[in-house]
Amino acid sequence: MSLVCPLGTIDHGLADQLDITWGDPDAWTAEGLHWTHLPQVRAAINRKVSGAAEVSPLRWFFQAVAAEQPLPLNRVLVLGCGSGTLEREIAQAGWAREIVAIDLSAKVLAVAQAQAQAEGLEGIRYFQADMNRLPVGQPPFTPGSFDAVLGVSSVHHCANLALLYRHIGLLLAPHGWFFLDEYVGPDQFQWPDSQIRQLNRLAELLPERLMTLRNGRCKRHFRRPSVAEVVAVDPSEAICSSRLLPLLPDYFSQVQVRPYGGAILHMLLAGVAQNFADATAEPYLRSLMAAEDELYRAGQLPHDFACVMARSPASAPATPGCFRPD
Repeated sequence: MSLVCPLGTIDHGLADQLDITWGDPDAWTAEGLHWTHLPQVRAAINRKVSGAAEVSPLRWFFQAVAAEQPLPLNRVLVLGCGSGTLEREIAQAGWAREIVAIDLSAKVLAVAQAQAQAEGLEGIRYFQADMNRLPVGQPPFTPGSFDAVLGVSSVHHCANLALLYRHIGLLLAPHGWFFLDEYVGPDQFQWPDSQIRQLNRLAELLPERLMTLRNGRCKRHFRRPSVAEVVAVDPSEAICSSRLLPLLPDYFSQVQVRPYGGAILHMLLAGVAQNFADATAEPYLRSLMAAEDELYRAGQLPHDFACVMARSPASAPATPGCFRPD
């Protein structure tokens, strides 16, 4: 396994900020767990994406790949790998022979590489690189050399989505695959007032014990963060998230989009999900999930998260504006 090294142009100011915000993976759960830590939530997401509670979005993707070509794939690229969970799962499952993983945070890359080494996983190479300006043409970013490119909870941090998508198209082999599992809601978490109202209405129905963080503070009276507050934590956070889906047909073919919610649960359960893990909280969690789903069916909420499966660009550009979720 190679040492982590920088490739291409690095925004060191942003990289330093990301080291602070994301360099320690344990910091994300310091106050408490989040919605996707709950098995009931993960099962619901799985059903919305793959159609089966036991089939995760990532497994759904590789099942689709396996239906058309043998596994393992020769080379895959992981965008914004963070602490390395995604590429380790790919390696452990035997879905790819070689995995190139990038992130802008050198600190979290060191964590990812150390964990891969501890697990004895071969074939994973880590590089510090920026999604906004992938070093296409510089090894290992050889055009046409990747069978698949994957982004999970990362591409919504990209400010230059059009350039990223174009670069992915260049890096993918003919008939290559593109997978996303992302936040696709309003830019910089500027949720509409109607969404915040629905969130607070549901939160007010919950007992205090379920809404209390590990530090003893009770979460009530949700509000939309200011743009300045979001930028202070991470200037790249959800910078162009609302454009992530609409731009896809301009750069990829056979685009499939599977929305899976999150407009309420993502915020409501942040830091308090552990309170919903015991049997006494099960009825509350079921009711919350049902209420959110009903709001989607009634057209009163947009989906804030979605999975995407797409293929290498078609020979002719897709017609702009033809995006339609499944």
